[in-house]
Amino acid sequence: MLYEIDTIYCSRCQRYVTVFDAENEEFSTKEIICTDCGKILMVIRSSFQSKSDSTFLLKSLEKHIIRENIKTGKNLKLREYLSKSGAL
Repeated sequence: MLYEIDTIYCSRCQRYVTVFDAENEEFSTKEIICTDCGKILMVIRSSFQSKSDSTFLLKSLEKHIIRENIKTGKNLKLREYLSKSGAL
């Protein structure tokens, strides 16, 4: 069964936000990403992918998600700072 995800709660934005999905070809996944801050909120994988992947790939995927969320968090803070200072 497929579900259409319209909004999802983002812990960084502290509210429900609209989302978009992005293909990650390196891990053959679909990522659900917050449109406001860019945080990866959910990763969709088929059951076939989950069964065939080793724990090494899953650990690599977790590291990728953490690294991307830290990077987009820093970008969000920079954009907020620049908008408050009037530079944007």
